[in-house]
Amino acid sequence: MKKIITVGLVALATTTGFLLNNQPVQAHKRYYHYRPYYTRPLNYCYPITEWLVDEDPAYHPQAYADGYRQGKNSVKKGQAYKPRTAGGEFSRGFDDGYYGREFAGQKQIVPNIIKPYSTTQCGWF
Repeated sequence: MKKIITVGLVALATTTGFLLNNQPVQAHKRYYHYRPYYTRPLNYCYPITEWLVDEDPAYHPQAYADGYRQGKNSVKKGQAYKPRTAGGEFSRGFDDGYYGREFAGQKQIVPNIIKPYSTTQCGWF
């Protein structure tokens, strides 16, 4: 019973304090930086040039030697002949190594081709 009375008195005092001691609320004045017109971020796009490197796996500087080595290893392991899809110097080296021909060396070295292409990049202004 004592607890109920204590809780009741605390609740009564709290609500009375909220009701009698309220002060009017006043916000601070806001200062806006006025612009001649409303501006918001603009999305803009512009063209840029990127570079694509076209690498041909069949024509790297050691393609013939790699193909020759793999052809010899295929014969040692007793694997059946399968034509190589890489083509070019690698395929020629594989055939020479598989059939036991003399090492002829790389005939062609084709450098990587660098191709430019244009794309668009966008950003916020």
